[in-house]
Amino acid sequence: MKMRVYVITAVVALVACVVSTAYSQAPPIDIGAILPLTGDGGSYGPGMQLAMQVAVDEVNKAGGPQFRLRVEDDATTPDQGVRAAHKLIDVNHVKAIVGTWASSVTLAVAPLTQAADIVEMNVSGSPKLSTLQPVGQRTVFRVNATDEALAAAVAKTLYRQGFKSVTILSNNAAGTIGLGENFKDSFTKNGGTVLSMIVYPDKQSSYTSEVGKALATKPDLYLLSCYTPDGILVVKEAYQGHATAKFAMPAWCLNDDLIKGVGANVADGDIAFDLVAVSTSKAYKRLNAAYNAKTGKDAFDNVYAVHVYDAIHLLALAFQKAGTTKSLVVGKALIQVSNPPGQEITSFAEGLPLLRQGKSVHYVGASGPIEFNAQGDMAPNVGIFKVENGKMVLKTGSQ
Repeated sequence: MKMRVYVITAVVALVACVVSTAYSQAPPIDIGAILPLTGDGGSYGPGMQLAMQVAVDEVNKAGGPQFRLRVEDDATTPDQGVRAAHKLIDVNHVKAIVGTWASSVTLAVAPLTQAADIVEMNVSGSPKLSTLQPVGQRTVFRVNATDEALAAAVAKTLYRQGFKSVTILSNNAAGTIGLGENFKDSFTKNGGTVLSMIVYPDKQSSYTSEVGKALATKPDLYLLSCYTPDGILVVKEAYQGHATAKFAMPAWCLNDDLIKGVGANVADGDIAFDLVAVSTSKAYKRLNAAYNAKTGKDAFDNVYAVHVYDAIHLLALAFQKAGTTKSLVVGKALIQVSNPPGQEITSFAEGLPLLRQGKSVHYVGASGPIEFNAQGDMAPNVGIFKVENGKMVLKTGSQ
């Protein structure tokens, strides 16, 4: 009997060794990264690239399928994003595209990934992404919250903090107008009053007219749905117009660049909000050690870097679970490896042996538990920040 156990154990070990060797000798799987290395999202793109490479290196060390990252800059514009996608799909023959940041870019790229039968994973917020495909046939996944979910959480928090009336200024770009509209609906449902919603065109040299209209409403708070360049102009012009209320903005707009652009004395007291990482999680600590060693900064300051790090680990788990890179099969596998039930894991390395044994896994990443619903969306883990002495200070949310 003991001899049989020894033989079976030896055979299992030999098979695992052969599989691992086969993966290491097989051509790497090319993964496309379309990132905002320049343009409005340029303050986030380089960190996202670094975090993705950290994740790829971890996946490759696990002994399963080997990934190779192919990186393209979308310049935070849909036209450049489409050109990048064509290169990755038609020339590099990537098996997935990860990382699109601006909703306008993701919406432009998604039809190309669908036609190519590959999965697309993004950090965009537009609600339109939830309706691109029928339930159960998702191949586009956001490792982020929808604008609707983010706006609902923020509106509830701000109202409870005593802000009873707001005026909304919103850039009309795809990635900002939806947040403004959803905040308006959510704030009203919570009992607040929206005095006015002022929509302005992107990339203008001045917003004096729109700011003047906003100042005339005299709200408790201004909600500014913007990108950093237009945010700087609006906040400056409001300050020059003697605004009496402060601004609340998404953290992709209110960041170190905006504070530097308007001056700490102007930005102090303004509020920022966004999804936040779970800094106590095992996955975050692992990522942050590598991220900090290379940048001198904490990954917590770039939540999109944290999200795409998780996306790479999820993608590797899904490929392993699916046994293919075909998008519909991988899409179903992404939901299976991200949701309970299943043994909690924090990396592809932890999940690989379990999947090989036919067991279920539940990935808990650097941004917390990632549980995709049927629309390919996940629940938000929202943080509220306040600018104090020129620095962003987390007031509510995970730390």
